[in-house]
Amino acid sequence: MSSEEDATDTEESNDESTTPWPTFERRPLLKALGVGAALSLGSGVGAGEQDEDEIHPMYGYSVQDPSEIPERLQPDHEVDLAAAEGPPEPGEPVSFFFFDPVGLHVQSGDIVQFTFSTPDHTVTAYHEAIGFQHRVPDEAPPFSSPIVTAGGAWLYRFDTEGVYDLYCGPHHILGMVMRIVVGDLDESEYPAYLETTEEIPPFGEEFENILVQFSDETETVEWVFPTPREVLTASALDPGRIQTEGSVPYRAVPEELAAGSAETTTH
Repeated sequence: MSSEEDATDTEESNDESTTPWPTFERRPLLKALGVGAALSLGSGVGAGEQDEDEIHPMYGYSVQDPSEIPERLQPDHEVDLAAAEGPPEPGEPVSFFFFDPVGLHVQSGDIVQFTFSTPDHTVTAYHEAIGFQHRVPDEAPPFSSPIVTAGGAWLYRFDTEGVYDLYCGPHHILGMVMRIVVGDLDESEYPAYLETTEEIPPFGEEFENILVQFSDETETVEWVFPTPREVLTASALDPGRIQTEGSVPYRAVPEELAAGSAETTTH
């Protein structure tokens, strides 16, 4: 048999053995899972190429040991990237991964330290260049951290005033999002995207349908995790409240969602 015939047979064999995906598209699934983001963010310009005294506008500044942060880059605020230590309280949404605080008010030029208390996270801006609705000021670049090892930290300087919605790439589908308000904003200065919440990925509805398609026995699936849309539209993350309180602990969100769920159930 010739080499050309061998190649033809191999191609036909590969075609026959390829298992087709279900009816949903592969690209939206990978996007929802954050797979592309996690792979690309971990391989870009990172700590190995960073200036020891500067915070890059797109890649920030990462350290494996927060005690090694240079004096001139000492943070003004800190956000913890955490994971739940136990099951949720009865009636509360299942929240495995979260930013704490989930809402933060800073001033222009402030440095925020994102501390990776648990592994496998990113701090990523909702930006059209990254693939989601643009939910940061127009002047803000498509910034993101790499995946920093547990115990490490990532710094970012927020120079442009406005409202920033951020997410964790690997845990986006589990509702790991947060909001930072930079500057003292009047309600008239709030961005228009706060009103276009339908563009925030629902994930819950999408994955209920996806999981059913993978199962031969289950006809319905209930998504038990808070969705990015539910977290970002919670009243706890109203920009005015964030400015008034300075920081909003994550605990405020599941408490609000649980209260809303209980009210819906009783009516």
